[in-house]
Amino acid sequence: MRGATAWPPDPPPLFPRHGAAMPAYRHIDPAVLFQATGHDLEMFRALSQTYLDTAPAMFARVEQAVRGGAAPAIVQSCHTLRGTAALLGAGTLVARLAALEQLVRHQGVAASDWLDETAALVGEVEREVRRSMLDYTGAQA
Repeated sequence: MRGATAWPPDPPPLFPRHGAAMPAYRHIDPAVLFQATGHDLEMFRALSQTYLDTAPAMFARVEQAVRGGAAPAIVQSCHTLRGTAALLGAGTLVARLAALEQLVRHQGVAASDWLDETAALVGEVEREVRRSMLDYTGAQA
């Protein structure tokens, strides 16, 4: 059968071919960090690795504070992680952490489903940071 398409189709490659368009990032904007480093790709990768090394512990402090219900600890831990995420251009995560900070400052409580949804978002940010370390060249900025 001439012209038939194989089924199922081959999955897309994990990494783009040289010269191919890079898949869009949904949870980070690598150009934010790249610009903050003065367009230094080595520093971009080093700071990305620092985020990957420190973010799990930062989010663990957020989780502990939320579960413990200690408003000052929630605000402080969210603020710390938010500042770090902002450097990566992780706008959705930054907005989510800022919203919790404000909620706790004004009402002293956190929504019960907030942690699971935020943990999933933190995981997506981490995956994209790992990918950006491999395929971001700065030419996209």
